[in-house]
Amino acid sequence: MKIKFLLLISLFPLICQGQVVRNLKQLSDRVNVTLSDGTLSIAPLSDNAVRIKFYKGAEDNLQELVFTSNVPTPAFKVQESATSVQLKVAKISVAVDKQSGKLSFFDATGKPLVNESAGSRKLEPGTIQGEPCFMVEQTFDSPANEAIFGLGQFQDGHYNLRGVARRLTQVNTQISIPFIYSSRGYGLLWHQYGLTDFNPADNAIALNKQEQAATGTQEAEVTTTAGTQKVSQNQSLYNGKFNVPQNGEYSLFLDLGDMGNRHFVSIDGKPVVDQSNMWLPPTVGALVQLTAGEHQVQVLCKSDNTPHLSWKAQSNTTTFRSPVAKSLDYVVFSGSADDVIAAYRTLSGNAPLLPQWAYGFWQCRERYSSGKQLVETIEEFRKRNLPVDVIVQDWQYWGNNGWGVPKFDEKNYPNPKEFIGKLHDLNAHFNISIWSNPDKNSDIGKEFVAKNRFIPNTKWLDYFNPDTRKDYWSVLKTNMFDNGVDSWWMDAVEPENDALKGEKTTFGIGDFYRLTYPYFVSKSVYEGQRATSDQKRVCILTRSAYLGQQRYGIINWSGDIGGTWDTFKRQIVAGLNYSVTGFPYWTTDIGGFFRPGRSQYTDEKYQELLTRWFQWGVFNPVFRIHGYMTETEPWKYGQTVEDNMRKALDLRYSLMPYIYSEAWQITKNGSTLMRPLVMDFSNDASALKYPYEYMFGKSLLVAPVTEAGVKDWKTYLPQAAAWYDFRTGEKLEGGKETVSTVSLDMIPVYVKAGTILPIGPKVQYATEKKWDDLEIRVYPGANGSFTLYEDENDTYNYEKGAFSTIRFVWNDKAGTLAIENRKGSYPGMLTSRRFHIVLVNGNGQKSIKTLDYSGKQMQLKLQ
Repeated sequence: MKIKFLLLISLFPLICQGQVVRNLKQLSDRVNVTLSDGTLSIAPLSDNAVRIKFYKGAEDNLQELVFTSNVPTPAFKVQESATSVQLKVAKISVAVDKQSGKLSFFDATGKPLVNESAGSRKLEPGTIQGEPCFMVEQTFDSPANEAIFGLGQFQDGHYNLRGVARRLTQVNTQISIPFIYSSRGYGLLWHQYGLTDFNPADNAIALNKQEQAATGTQEAEVTTTAGTQKVSQNQSLYNGKFNVPQNGEYSLFLDLGDMGNRHFVSIDGKPVVDQSNMWLPPTVGALVQLTAGEHQVQVLCKSDNTPHLSWKAQSNTTTFRSPVAKSLDYVVFSGSADDVIAAYRTLSGNAPLLPQWAYGFWQCRERYSSGKQLVETIEEFRKRNLPVDVIVQDWQYWGNNGWGVPKFDEKNYPNPKEFIGKLHDLNAHFNISIWSNPDKNSDIGKEFVAKNRFIPNTKWLDYFNPDTRKDYWSVLKTNMFDNGVDSWWMDAVEPENDALKGEKTTFGIGDFYRLTYPYFVSKSVYEGQRATSDQKRVCILTRSAYLGQQRYGIINWSGDIGGTWDTFKRQIVAGLNYSVTGFPYWTTDIGGFFRPGRSQYTDEKYQELLTRWFQWGVFNPVFRIHGYMTETEPWKYGQTVEDNMRKALDLRYSLMPYIYSEAWQITKNGSTLMRPLVMDFSNDASALKYPYEYMFGKSLLVAPVTEAGVKDWKTYLPQAAAWYDFRTGEKLEGGKETVSTVSLDMIPVYVKAGTILPIGPKVQYATEKKWDDLEIRVYPGANGSFTLYEDENDTYNYEKGAFSTIRFVWNDKAGTLAIENRKGSYPGMLTSRRFHIVLVNGNGQKSIKTLDYSGKQMQLKLQ
């Protein structure tokens, strides 16, 4: 026994010497763990979120942009044992392995969430434009059954991102948000402002350019920041070969070096990447199955691109890498997707409520050419009983005032206050395109140049400078807002073509802040308008976004996409992955931005695509059509298309009480409107395999028709008590596929059992009629509740408590519907109303009971 004791004592120095952890220091808001190669900081941010930082020497931070909310540090405990250091808050804990320094994260029950892969933490010193920086990298274990979602909006078509290689840059059609959510019940926010690689593929494949161009000379007119330009569309072919060591799945990564128009990679003659559009992001990733040995590869791209192709063997890991950083920095959240997103928004800013009209239909095209034409278009919508709330003025309204100058051309838009007033008289709202690169030779441009308001050596305004933000808003206020402009379309805010690379801003070197430019553009207008008036809610349509930007009243759209069935399908997964990163408002150019030209008005094949896209748009957070050099008004496509669009519009507006109430849950509770199935059915492994279905709010399952010429459509109904066909009321079993007939005037929509669904009146604009005569549908089979929300529709008085709610509660066993006391009040609120209570029986039959409600609790027996 004595010999064993002496042996153990003699080993202590060896054990301590082998440890990575040297000591720890507990502070009021974190624990700092000294490792052999740096300092590891563990800071609880909320009861389900922990922030991890690793740095060498003194902590060197960039400005804090994301976590700006004043949230107190939650109570936490630190426990130390011989092998680990553990920090615990209410719903998440993190353990540091003393021997390896590896971190492991657990939920409140001790269930593992995610682990760092041992030895994978990297912090390698370097420089950028003479300033010290680090390449930072962290790899996490990812079991084979994990599904990963998020990273923003990409055009590569991937839904489950596990193992996919991506480069996070901001470019037209691509929005990079370094945030993922896992089916294992955690979220991970990679807190870097610069370029980031997700699952980087480092094995390069040598490519040889073929002398013969793959296609003939082509030129096309495209929209650029310098106006309509003819751009060469020549393409070139590259050949190469590579060896892989064993059979299995591999990740491919193509980097064109700049925006392209063709993503094409074939392996052994089989295409594995194949996409065309006028604009495509510089990079794209793919997953492929390969056998051991040599493979032939071909790449086709624009001739002025410089393609680089690489590969990586698939492994049970997920890696983040940022080449230009000050420290390694990330946050892990625990819980359901709703829990994670709510915590993220609590820390970074809630998404404000948009005006009610913004949830109606947006009529947009490239482009209206006069104030008179704008007014006449809305008049025609009203004559044809086609509901609409917003009309959009795209670019070049500035005439001779200079490119991108936010000032109306006096010839075609005389007296802006007058024509905007006419739009308001027609109960429509006006949105206008504004750009961040006003002509430096214009009057406004010269003034901005004199004040150093541009990023040096670029055409882009330096919104990092608070004085630039104030000056820009001042111009918008004088020329636009004071004339009645209701909302803003902020185009090319990436800035276009990743323009911060290699530049210097007011904050310093642009590479450190490469993803954040759109954040500051939105901040400029949001803060400017909020300081000007609280009677008109800020509503910004913008092409790019970064973490925290949701607090600035933004809607994102998917950029200058093509008008094909393949592109349509890609938008669905792009929108779902964007929404799960915490950004609730998103839309697309219905029908595609780039369209087939004049034939679109008569081509029945294109019109089928347009109709299906339009029907899907009903169930987007924001419902908007747009098209390049196109007259997008429904009547331009003939009576059949117009009638189908009218039916879709009527459906959207009938759901307005549901949509607006769900939007309130976004602002109040951090909810999400467009919901990938992982958000509500994370325990249903089958549901996670359906990329083109999703929940719209908590009650409606939407299954867009994404193929031409189909008469029947399969939909997977996730595991739930029951589902109901929205159109027929038929009751269906969950956990299996169902098939429905899909005529050209509808797409499949299903309602989850336990739903209480308010149906609004038929209207031509969102606020035409008060909700004093609502249909309330009850779908039995499970308990449920719904809170009907109402306010003044377009002021910020709701932030001061000027709103009302009515909560409905369905008790399935008792068969009773309780309508609780109305809570809250606001000027003009309804004091009494009529509800038509409809019990959907599931066999095509309905029972209806009508009651008058004056704000006092009522209970109704329905079964």
